Amino acid sequence: MKRNLILTVASIAFSVFVLHTAAISPLAASTGDQVIGGFTNTGKAVGYAIGEDGAPKKEFAEAMGAYATGFAGIMSAFFIVLTIYGGWLWMSAQGNEEKVKMGKMRIISGLIGLTIIIAGRLIAEFAIYYIGQATVNASATPAS
Repeated sequence: MKRNLILTVASIAFSVFVLHTAAISPLAASTGDQVIGGFTNTGKAVGYAIGEDGAPKKEFAEAMGAYATGFAGIMSAFFIVLTIYGGWLWMSAQGNEEKVKMGKMRIISGLIGLTIIIAGRLIAEFAIYYIGQATVNASATPAS
């Protein structure tokens, strides 16, 4: 019963966050702006940094780094909460071996998940860095 309640609350909180960031922000730009002013005006209305030529001011690598950082932060928070919940289960077990075992498994799962997220973030950072370097170096070489 408590598990279902926790999962429901976590699902609702995650859904609200995703809907707010993914759906509400782009809807701030009206459809008329897209038709009349193109994507430059739409991007400015939503809050993206757009240059005078209509190109984004952030490069691909920089933008993807920001997205990876945000995703890693959200997932890290989830696994930290899972670890804390496991500690709470263990502390409140009152000698019940089944609850102690469940608490330990939650802590171990949370720490493994956190390790995977941190490692994945590092791998993503290196990949984004090298993709950024490859695109900068490719655009810097003159065409013959």
